[in-house]
Amino acid sequence: MITPRERMLATFDYAHPDKIPVVYHGSPAGLHVHGQKLLDLLQQYPPDNPIAFDAIPHPPPDAVDEQGRYHEFRTDGWGTTWEWRIFGLYGHPKAYPIADMQAAQRYEFPPLPAIGSPAFEAEQAQVERERREYLVTRGGLSLFERLCALYPMDRALMDLASGDRDMLAFLDRLVEYWLQQAAYYLALGVDGIWFADDWGTQYSQLVSPALFRRVFTPRYRALMEPIQRAGVKVFFHTCGYLGPILDELLDLEISLVWPQLSAYDDEALARKLYERRVTTYIHPDRQRLIPLGAPAEIEAAIRRYADRYHRMGGGGIFYVEIENDAPFENVQALIESVARYR
Repeated sequence: MITPRERMLATFDYAHPDKIPVVYHGSPAGLHVHGQKLLDLLQQYPPDNPIAFDAIPHPPPDAVDEQGRYHEFRTDGWGTTWEWRIFGLYGHPKAYPIADMQAAQRYEFPPLPAIGSPAFEAEQAQVERERREYLVTRGGLSLFERLCALYPMDRALMDLASGDRDMLAFLDRLVEYWLQQAAYYLALGVDGIWFADDWGTQYSQLVSPALFRRVFTPRYRALMEPIQRAGVKVFFHTCGYLGPILDELLDLEISLVWPQLSAYDDEALARKLYERRVTTYIHPDRQRLIPLGAPAEIEAAIRRYADRYHRMGGGGIFYVEIENDAPFENVQALIESVARYR
């Protein structure tokens, strides 16, 4: 019997897997809202990634007021304070650890885990166990999103547009930091490493292609080169419509892109990725289709995606993440349709 790992590898090779893989994300927002019935549904149709669903998350009691409204502030390991208004959905930066780009040169990055430590050895053993059945990934490498979590986005964009030297020097420091993190992941023995930077709005990229090519392409290349040289796949999550920036990313020879499909002509996007032999996450539209569409509409969309990637012989991985805003009948239609047509 084929394993999820073998199914994934066949998908990346466009080698006609027995079915389209499906990956689940354990969003606490959806599990908190839908509770046990969602837990049961997820367990009924197991995914092709190593994830366990065994608990229903709840907000801490002191983050909920007498009217049942959730509100919380959290400061992360990078020193950014985030304001959370919907449990399980990431908040927005409220206070930044970097006041200006001159001060950024003194910013101290969070400590990195040490290769060879007891924690590393335990994680390495876990990776080895999971790789017997699954494709194993780690990630979180980010340049633009991390920059905008440390420093206000409007000022970051202005500094990038002006070519501020302190900004470019900080990005170089960030690259060096992520190179160390990538070395840790490579030592673990993972199959893929995730990058995540949203480069688009609903209709256009956030920066000019020329700026992206000048500032970010060489820094991404420096980060990806040792990963790819080690034979490990590069995965890239990026929402919004990227325009020519998408081609810049594909030119870096990434193995998988996770786009916002509703921002594109998804048939044209599928053809482009097929020509490049790049795999994509098939992430059905969570802006309108999943929370607001009818179950029959969701089923039709899933069947259309499945038919396309079956014809292509691979290149597509269904991605399922349930948040707080979809009625359960739509959630059920999504999960059951993926299981039916994949």
